[in-house]
Amino acid sequence: MKNKLLHIIFALLATLALAGCAIYPAVQVAGGAMTGYDAVVIADDYIPRDHIEGGTRNMDTDKMLERRLRERLKINNMAVSAHVIDANAYLVGQFPDRALADSAVSTAQSVQGLKTITCKFFPATNAREAGNDALLTKELAMRLGETKRLEHADLRVEVIRGNAILIGETSNYDQKTAAVAIASEVGGITEVVDYIIVTPLVTPEEGTEKVAMN
Repeated sequence: MKNKLLHIIFALLATLALAGCAIYPAVQVAGGAMTGYDAVVIADDYIPRDHIEGGTRNMDTDKMLERRLRERLKINNMAVSAHVIDANAYLVGQFPDRALADSAVSTAQSVQGLKTITCKFFPATNAREAGNDALLTKELAMRLGETKRLEHADLRVEVIRGNAILIGETSNYDQKTAAVAIASEVGGITEVVDYIIVTPLVTPEEGTEKVAMN
């Protein structure tokens, strides 16, 4: 009976531990002083009233939110790359410890208008690794920019510890697949993190608001 009770307690503790990881699932980064993690956090259900799916007002809102997010991170001395796509924020960076990483997420949550915050954080790299990542970022950006398969795509790329992070929008799934494939073919890139969303192109007529005439 005592052994059975111990098994039940152990199972409950394991369940709680897994539930805690659901918010910030841990990802072990080889050779790092800390454990890197990625997460998606629900930030705000608020959507700007001028939000129009696929329209220019949506793009303007993203630019405003992105500028506000970057300014707030900078004020708090957070050296993190920040991007906003369709009111969803993406943070990519390096931190020496978990507390600073959590602080960056909290800072982003203070920006009203963001629907979700997706983060991909790694332990801080040394100068040699940083130099290698910069070269890989440059090569990947060049390859993506040279192909005609990604016409009209809006992609932002960054490489950290050999991990290529792709953020942005493509007009169809073929472009999304092509971007990931190109990144995978770059020598030195060990993993591709895909944060690309597919947004079909909208013609000016489709993106125009229709007003009923009396």
